[in-house]
Amino acid sequence: MTRPNLIVNFMFNPPQVKIIGPIKETTVEKLNSLFPRMTSTAQGTKTAPPKFIHESSPPHWCVRLIGQFCDQLGQSMLCLSLLDALEEEGGWVLKDTNAITMEDTDAIQQTTYEVLKFFFVKKI
Repeated sequence: MTRPNLIVNFMFNPPQVKIIGPIKETTVEKLNSLFPRMTSTAQGTKTAPPKFIHESSPPHWCVRLIGQFCDQLGQSMLCLSLLDALEEEGGWVLKDTNAITMEDTDAIQQTTYEVLKFFFVKKI
């Protein structure tokens, strides 16, 4: 019997999150309310906060927090809010992580960007 898997990709900056796997919509709604408040910069008041959208090919949820920035504390806050939301959903166990820093050759101000990957399995 295979276990369900969940993969979460973070890319900074601006923060972008992709969730691949069987996550509950209530958890996605919770993340919609948390993520814009966890960044290092404030969300503009004239625009609606970004929300996760469901993409069909391949099936995944994604959000781009355009115009926002995350320093190391902001990145940690986003990751911690994800872990808390998945713990509330129940059953997900963090199996592995991966973090890389990549050079951005097209950047004017930022010369690198960071990519974090979290791999979860469902408890049986």
